[in-house]
Amino acid sequence: MAQDRAVGKRIVVGISGASGISLAVRFLRVAASHDAISKIHLVVSRHALRVAAAELEPPPSHPRDIVDHCELDSQAATKVELHSDDDIGAIIASGSYPTDGMVVIPCSSGTLASIAHGVSRGLIQRAADLTMKERRRLVLALRETPYSLIHAENIVTVTRAGAVVIPPIPAFYAGEDWETYLDHFAMRVLDQLGIDVDRPELRWKGSIGEE
Repeated sequence: MAQDRAVGKRIVVGISGASGISLAVRFLRVAASHDAISKIHLVVSRHALRVAAAELEPPPSHPRDIVDHCELDSQAATKVELHSDDDIGAIIASGSYPTDGMVVIPCSSGTLASIAHGVSRGLIQRAADLTMKERRRLVLALRETPYSLIHAENIVTVTRAGAVVIPPIPAFYAGEDWETYLDHFAMRVLDQLGIDVDRPELRWKGSIGEE
């Protein structure tokens, strides 16, 4: 990609209306604090804001409130640029604006379906569509279980188009507490974007037992 790597990576983060807003909050905290990332273009759907009001305390009433829940320091906070999901003319709606990938976290089954079939109902879907057409990395943290055949077929469709679907499933070897789970999942998503998180305690350490 014709982008000056010296300025750091630019990523797009979409938060759709699925349960699991804590996944997005922790991912934003880890990503914005990472030296390799210089810009995070954040899009929060109106459905995500409604879910966040039920899952976060105090309940957010504006996308900026979700960013506040990340408790970023002043330097990290400057990396986050908010876009309205209704703003299909935003800079990230064009493939001519270079980014290093996009994450939808959490990703609802409806958002997955829209992306799989090229239906751009808002900026999240539009940005995801162009991420695939520009052959950039698209990571979807799908929050849905059990899968129906429709879900499974949509997963196959986006995977064939180049996206990576990562359901937020705990890696129990890293530890079983909630905070560790959130950190581990954020790390694994960033792995898909080629960004290394220096947390060796969260990674698999090899076989256990006698040689």
